[in-house]
Amino acid sequence: MPIRPATRSDLSHIFTLCSAAFFDEDLFGRVLHPHRQQYPEDVVLFWHGFVRDLWFNQRCRFWVSYEKGDGEEKVVGVGVWKRQGEGGKGMDLVSWDIRRILPPLSSLYTALTHYLHPSRALAPQHLSILTRSYPFIAHHWDGPRSEDWHLALLAVHPDHQGRGLGRELVAWGIEQADKERLQASVLSSEGKEEFYLKCGFDEVVGNAADGEGNPLAVEKVKGGSILFRWPRGEK
Repeated sequence: MPIRPATRSDLSHIFTLCSAAFFDEDLFGRVLHPHRQQYPEDVVLFWHGFVRDLWFNQRCRFWVSYEKGDGEEKVVGVGVWKRQGEGGKGMDLVSWDIRRILPPLSSLYTALTHYLHPSRALAPQHLSILTRSYPFIAHHWDGPRSEDWHLALLAVHPDHQGRGLGRELVAWGIEQADKERLQASVLSSEGKEEFYLKCGFDEVVGNAADGEGNPLAVEKVKGGSILFRWPRGEK
């Protein structure tokens, strides 16, 4: 199936498909949006902020999968790969580029939106759960694993799953990592480990809920396997 770089006009479709793809996923569904069944339309508000923050990050590369019908494209999947480490810093804008103000403005806009128009589906006490859990697992990206391409987001609309769209979006990052002789990494949702292993990841090295006091463990979040892939021929 065809994929292409995402454009700004794709964002509204990405917000909607992410909401649908992760609606019943354990972290983004049960934990973050316990009232999603009563207020399904409010779940999209969370993805506005989540995706927009990645969009304005110069280290991220957005790819979308799409289907054509009646002469129009329909965006049905998205993959966001982020370059981490010193190589990622090299992708940042120069200090005088006015676009450097966009990421903090995006974060401020998201915070104001949550304050002025709080989502009725959201559990606000868990909004920062991923950020709070990161110190427990950051060591997995130390040393030789500090330079990698990380799959920050992969979502395919439920109506279009099972057609190989996710594999194409994963393949872009793996090929890029191989070209640069880097590792690739991903945090897997529940039950998706086998999918990523079939896509080319080599091993599960840990879990996002590891560590005493980790908020993901406290909330008994399912899934969260951490997978890495070594550059082709180097493991």
